Amino acid sequence: MSSKARFINLQKPKPTKKRGKTAAPDRRSFSKKGADVRRQELIDATFRCLVELGVADTSVRTIAAEAGLSLGMVRHYFNSKDELLAATYRNMSDRLREQTQALLEATPDDPLSQLEAYINAGLQPPLLDRHYVRIRFLFFELTHTNPTVKQVHDEIYERFEAKLRALVKAVADMNGSNADCVMMSRVILTFLKGVWAEWTLSNDDFEPRQLVMQMMPYWLAQLGHQASPAVPATPAKPAAKKVARRAAAAAH
Repeated sequence: MSSKARFINLQKPKPTKKRGKTAAPDRRSFSKKGADVRRQELIDATFRCLVELGVADTSVRTIAAEAGLSLGMVRHYFNSKDELLAATYRNMSDRLREQTQALLEATPDDPLSQLEAYINAGLQPPLLDRHYVRIRFLFFELTHTNPTVKQVHDEIYERFEAKLRALVKAVADMNGSNADCVMMSRVILTFLKGVWAEWTLSNDDFEPRQLVMQMMPYWLAQLGHQASPAVPATPAKPAAKKVARRAAAAAH
């Protein structure tokens, strides 16, 4: 696959084609698209089928019909439905990773700013999409019954948690704190999953990052961060008061 990742189109899925026997595609068109493009088309089709049909009613045949390809062409790139599911899950993770990396690169490199950016990366457009979030939870459920999907899930979360732990530790080290960084990372990760769930199930389009803003001071306090105290108003000096009184008396 080319180094530049291609990602699932998160726009509202087009109406599903009538399911049934796949029409024979024009064989002459196969040579016009490379393997990377074909694989991405099948990943996109798998995503749309999951959105529209769910896991149980998504099959290699329905994916082939959605992509407009023959069953033989699908099996040329993927040996099974499980492989298509795993590739789709990994592709969704790649989208999150690239959006996160772009945000980190645009953020000041101090530990506090980097941690805040990392936590908020998955809670903003274009990634914050109801289809995307719903299918992520669908894959979470599949980890309990599908070993192929679970393997991908473990790889994804090991990488995500490792980065989060490193950022949490950097903030703790900056503050000279002995906080349990592993536990704090788990707390943050659990909270983020809850925010995703609440956002995708709610009837109003609230801003998920507002929930993070409510919790961030608590997390940072656990990592030894002291919020900057409000600067009190500077009292007037005695000499200045005397000058002011004399000026007022002269005016009368």
